[in-house]
Amino acid sequence: MWSLLRVHAWPELRHHPWRSATAVLAVMLGVALAFAVHLINASALDEFSGAVRAVNGQADLSLQGASGALDESIYPRLALREDVAVAHPVLERSGYALGADGRRVAIRILGVDALVVAGLSPALMPQIGRAHV
Repeated sequence: MWSLLRVHAWPELRHHPWRSATAVLAVMLGVALAFAVHLINASALDEFSGAVRAVNGQADLSLQGASGALDESIYPRLALREDVAVAHPVLERSGYALGADGRRVAIRILGVDALVVAGLSPALMPQIGRAHV
């Protein structure tokens, strides 16, 4: 390998040093440009998804217990942190109800603070007559 580099690459580098330096610089600029485009694209997608979440009333962060239950003492500590603007708990349970035809239908029950949820998460507001599948 070293003999091939010494025989073929070294004479070219010695005879045309500016051409080799320009080629290396062009490759470095190309990699930097591709990385910059990637960063700009990721930033734009992140801002767009944040705007969609804000319009839909979705939370920026959701905290859920690993086993389904979360210790109630955690909520006041999180809500009082300086970096948390607004926090509200949502209790979620699954269950069954009887349909009009007498069959069991799976339902999802959400418990929210009705005075806070309308301004923060309109998607969690009760909607009568709409079935979510």
